[in-house]
Amino acid sequence: MTHTENRKVLYLPSTPLNLLVSVAHAVNYSSEQVAQIVLIDQKSSQSNVYFNALQTWSNSPFQQVDLTLGTAKGKDKLNERKDNFAKLAALVKKFPADAVAVGSDRRVEFQYVMHSLTKASKEVGGWYLDDGLYSYAGRPYKWSKDWINALLKKAVYGMWWQEPKTVGASDWIKQAWLFRPDNAVKELKSKQMHTIKAPWFIHADVRQFSEQVCSGYGLKQILLSALQSVDLFLLIPHPNNIKKMFGYEERIHQFLSQRNQQGLRVAVKYHPRTEQKDPLDLEKSYQALLIPGGLAFEFVLPFLKLNAQVVGDVGTALLTAQWLRPDLSVSAVLAEDDQFQSAFKTIYEQLGVNIVNSFQNVEMPSGIEGVKLKDGL
Repeated sequence: MTHTENRKVLYLPSTPLNLLVSVAHAVNYSSEQVAQIVLIDQKSSQSNVYFNALQTWSNSPFQQVDLTLGTAKGKDKLNERKDNFAKLAALVKKFPADAVAVGSDRRVEFQYVMHSLTKASKEVGGWYLDDGLYSYAGRPYKWSKDWINALLKKAVYGMWWQEPKTVGASDWIKQAWLFRPDNAVKELKSKQMHTIKAPWFIHADVRQFSEQVCSGYGLKQILLSALQSVDLFLLIPHPNNIKKMFGYEERIHQFLSQRNQQGLRVAVKYHPRTEQKDPLDLEKSYQALLIPGGLAFEFVLPFLKLNAQVVGDVGTALLTAQWLRPDLSVSAVLAEDDQFQSAFKTIYEQLGVNIVNSFQNVEMPSGIEGVKLKDGL
């Protein structure tokens, strides 16, 4: 990468993972650039924990913080988009970015910003920042559906709209920043590739931001400290995925009962879409430390103790655990006879995640021994 002093970089994250990647990237390159950030396609401005954390972050590398909403339905959606475009147009007029970083070039906000900047005869580079599975498994592509979608968006927004086959593949993107560049889909390998490095995420400033996000979800310092005594962190999947995995609840209880008898301290995080606080009753049954379901797991990772065990099944969380904290023992439990789970096996194997076919085959990392549980935290 050619480093230009004081280059202007605009970050446009829309997901928690991509926000964290944006934060870590901006902190790492803070001496070489001037940065601004806009959270795009957000459901709320008033109760947005991530936006609030950005605004109150004392060591922020961002000159300015803003957001755009994505809450309208039907006819109101077009008016909302017009308002968002007006906000973004005013922003890039005051801040003519040299580079625009995004987790998905399929976001219309990103393409509009790129269009606005290039229309002004400005040379600008689009950067794709890794946002998980799509970088390595690709996006399901249906030419007829995507072709129709492209025509509709060109008609509504303008001929500048591009319909990439997979995330990050559009002509807007010149560089790709990935956790595992060697394993990327072929469409991304045609870009200028860079590696996102794990040490970025343990930087004091990034850790400070993560603490503020955790606090915003109710995970205060006392609970973050309690995580240092946790031997096993269990990730519970999306409620709809649980329904697809026959016997999942029974297997979870058997697994935790065994670990409980061994005296291991357990923490559990339900998927954000889980409506109840603890539908499997794990806190009462196994004295599990419950982590707020709405909090993205990536922000919890810095506070897990060295060599702790992380166990889950399908989804991006296990990948990010391995990428951001390579010291952790990460295992995916994928039943061989479960077609839904087995679909993830190939990509997990490619990315180096340890795969076992049952919870009983999850081995404890060396150095973790059973201890007597104490009441409370």
